[in-house]
Amino acid sequence: MRHTDEQRSDNSLSLFFHFVTIEYGGILIIPINIQFIPMDQLSILLKHFDIKTRVFAHGTLCSEANFDMVQGMGHIHIFKKAQLEIVIKDREPLLITEPSVIFLPKPTSHSLKPFNNEKVKLICATFSSGSPIHNPLIMGLPEVLITPISQLCDFETIFDLLYQERLHEESGKDQAIAHLMDYLMVRIYRFVIQEKLISSSAVMGLADPKIYKAIMAIHQYPGREWCLETLASEAGMSRTRFAEFFKQKVGMAPINYLTELRIHLAMKRLVQGKSIKSLYGELGYSSTSSFSRAFLLKTGMSPKKWLDNHRHVTTD
Repeated sequence: MRHTDEQRSDNSLSLFFHFVTIEYGGILIIPINIQFIPMDQLSILLKHFDIKTRVFAHGTLCSEANFDMVQGMGHIHIFKKAQLEIVIKDREPLLITEPSVIFLPKPTSHSLKPFNNEKVKLICATFSSGSPIHNPLIMGLPEVLITPISQLCDFETIFDLLYQERLHEESGKDQAIAHLMDYLMVRIYRFVIQEKLISSSAVMGLADPKIYKAIMAIHQYPGREWCLETLASEAGMSRTRFAEFFKQKVGMAPINYLTELRIHLAMKRLVQGKSIKSLYGELGYSSTSSFSRAFLLKTGMSPKKWLDNHRHVTTD
């Protein structure tokens, strides 16, 4: 008889097994411990909620540059060497003394100015969640996040690659820049999560073992007939305690979170060409009228009007 200890894991649970091998080759598996290991909360949210970036400028900043507030759009600025002053409307100027990533996730009027007329090597990009409803990847973030490049491994390499791609007209340039920016955003969010720089949001909710179970259930089965009781049951909590704890961690009530996810998914699928008739049951609504009412309450527009407006904006 041979005894071996092994660890097996899936996405959410780690099971520690003790294997007892019988002389005839049979295996008896006895679980002796269970430990909760949350799935990657960032990947879960990125599957359903979009973040879009677009590099629109690169070069040397020699004088003050102003950036207007645009609805639904934030900014990312990355600079190397020199020192830079950022001025946000109604705030005192802030001097940044080392190469940094400046992330403004929400629409914010601001300006950048080289300190002491130094020349600053700079890359500028826009940031958008692509949705008029709350995006958990933006909720809970500060108005401006300034992260020194020294705290973000490989950021100088990413900067140099982005800069080179912008400079040269090589084949696949747009795709290369898009993928580099996607990677950059993942690195920024990793840092935000690790340093606990984000307040209440689904990102924080997914880090909690009990709330995690409810959020995962919502994301896996958004069309199920959820209510507060069934979600509380998923979390293994009482109805009242679950409602309070969920709102504390996520920043909104459980049913509100479910509704916003459904409407967000509806937007994505409408853009993909799905009809309202094919969507309402898939997303947990009893009729096209109940779906349209929920859509109108969240977006201020009917599904048809929203889709027409979206097509108009994207073709301009």
